[in-house]
Amino acid sequence: MFRFALISLLPLSGLLRMIVWYRDGYMNQSSNDPWQASALTDAVMERASKELRDILHSLAVNLRPFPGFMGMTTIQAVEADPGAQIAVDKGCVVVAPDGELYQLILRIIPGPSGMGEVDQIEEFKALECSPKEYIFYAFGAIQELIRIQRQL
Repeated sequence: MFRFALISLLPLSGLLRMIVWYRDGYMNQSSNDPWQASALTDAVMERASKELRDILHSLAVNLRPFPGFMGMTTIQAVEADPGAQIAVDKGCVVVAPDGELYQLILRIIPGPSGMGEVDQIEEFKALECSPKEYIFYAFGAIQELIRIQRQL
């Protein structure tokens, strides 16, 4: 017999919740065994990050026109703010039109000598992070894409 429980994954003001299926008695059993509790926690985090990845991808690929980064017309990206809940600084993390999260690296290079102008080179580096970190970045990106979609 299966039951389900709503488990609050992280302190995201009660907005992020996940349904976890478990067998009768498993929760009582795992509470006494730290190895089982750890494995269950890891599985929940992994599943939550995968589900958020699917939601993020769906929102991003269907958002047209995809907005420019900080009002620029040359870079299509939306910043993924993880909020204050995460202490890891990955630099500028953005969601691109393909629905993936990237570190955006902007480099300023001097223009032609004597012209006094500068040019920029942008690099999108795939975001490497733990499922916990991904949850925060994806949640921030999803909230921003929803806000943008509502304004269209």
